[in-house]
Amino acid sequence: MYNDPTFYTYPPVHYHQYPVHPYHYAPYWAWDRNFPPVNTKMLSNSVVTSEHLLKEASIVVKKLTDPAIAQQLMTNAQSGNQKEVDRIVKTFGSDSTIETSYSPSAIQFVVGPRITGNQCCRVTLMLKWGE
Repeated sequence: MYNDPTFYTYPPVHYHQYPVHPYHYAPYWAWDRNFPPVNTKMLSNSVVTSEHLLKEASIVVKKLTDPAIAQQLMTNAQSGNQKEVDRIVKTFGSDSTIETSYSPSAIQFVVGPRITGNQCCRVTLMLKWGE
């Protein structure tokens, strides 16, 4: 009964109250776009660098398994001593740059390549340490 097309001889009253959004469909010029050929050189470089950065992040995790280092790091972070936190992180022996930020509930390490011109990738490690 309700799906019978003869039941409604005209569109419902509310049908024309809301116009169709003009961007509902992709514009005609975007239907058949030509893309440049794929070049995987940059991706390959990022993959190789990311493998190294993941090893560096693994070093950070292994160092934090030591309760003495974790205690020292958390104590200095809780007191807001960023210089001491950075010094502790530098003692981990990483070849990469490690930026540290923390809150009462977590600490974040961003591991990036040492070369400043090579910003192809970064590894972000977030560790929870509170509620």
